[in-house]
Amino acid sequence: MTKPGKKHKVAIDDAALFEAAVRDAEPLKGRPSRPPRIPPKTAARPAGTRTGAKPVKAARPAIRHSVAKAPLPVNANGDGGLSSGLDKRSAERLRRGQMVIDARLDLHGHTQADAHRAVHAFVAAGYRSGKRCVLIITGKGGPRDDFDSGFMPDRDSGVLRRNLPRWLGEPAVRNMILRLQSARPQHGGEGAYYVLLRRKR
Repeated sequence: MTKPGKKHKVAIDDAALFEAAVRDAEPLKGRPSRPPRIPPKTAARPAGTRTGAKPVKAARPAIRHSVAKAPLPVNANGDGGLSSGLDKRSAERLRRGQMVIDARLDLHGHTQADAHRAVHAFVAAGYRSGKRCVLIITGKGGPRDDFDSGFMPDRDSGVLRRNLPRWLGEPAVRNMILRLQSARPQHGGEGAYYVLLRRKR
């Protein structure tokens, strides 16, 4: 008869002997050894990030709204209202082409960039020298200009004609001008403009 507790002791001794026997054993070829258990990785946090911190929203870039330069209005029929400092009689004489033309600028053959600079220089010089009414000739534009514009688009007189009111509306010269008026046929008609300058203060 086996004494109580002896059977339990034998089982423990057998387990210890088995563990010692297989400790240095190598696995058989063709049978992969049981891989060691790898603890799951935790997601890495960016440096400086605190646990539980609220995400910071990226700042939106500031949007700058550009202000378009308003072209100087062209008075074609004399009914566009009077400019400050222009009396009704002078406005009527300008519309009829009866004012003395103090200086002329012909933009035929100019590129847009050259014409732009020439217009500003012409108006500024006229204002400084006390001229009152000046004439700027742009050309009407038409079939010839449409044909030539395929080769030299910057020299299209129709483009210069359309751009002139915008150039004269720019801050550099706008305050020097009282009125922009379409010219009479004897002075170029649709391809020219009277520019009435303010008196220099």
